Amino acid sequence: MKFEASKVLQSLPKQFFANLVRKVNAKAATGADVINLGQGNPDQPTPDFIVQAMQQATADPANHKYSLFRGDPALKQAAADFYQREYNVTLDPETEVAILGGSKIGLVELPFALLNPGDTMILPNPGYPDYLSGVALAQVKLELIKLREQNHFLPDYNELSEDAKQQAKLLYLNYPNNPTGAVAT
Repeated sequence: MKFEASKVLQSLPKQFFANLVRKVNAKAATGADVINLGQGNPDQPTPDFIVQAMQQATADPANHKYSLFRGDPALKQAAADFYQREYNVTLDPETEVAILGGSKIGLVELPFALLNPGDTMILPNPGYPDYLSGVALAQVKLELIKLREQNHFLPDYNELSEDAKQQAKLLYLNYPNNPTGAVAT
């Protein structure tokens, strides 16, 4: 029996990074010396002290079970302490810190947590390509806000229609910006 992909799955954009990896690998296969800047993978080995700490943690039977649904309280507190120390931002670890399997997972799944199908979210353009997967999976409407060089890649909210400003329930902004590298004041 042949199964057809669901309409939601079919609506997903082509995976930008998978396509980029294919192109890089094809170029490298020709013998070209390729410096791959397309992925956030480290280009150096993980430092020994980190490897050793991970080895100790995986050997501890206390870590041989499913994680807590809302995240380990000590880890959430450490994240809140980091933000306080580094950015002078106070966060409640129970209500303002989420432990995720990775930032990409969080960015794709956040629209499910905050929006209903048909709601509107605003994304920067240019922006991180995987934002679009969250839009497709959550079945939300998309408004784009252009990030222009002449405005230092900062959003100009006057470019959004009044309807978009009133209807949008979620806006993604990240700085240093991916992919422009711009920083916000």
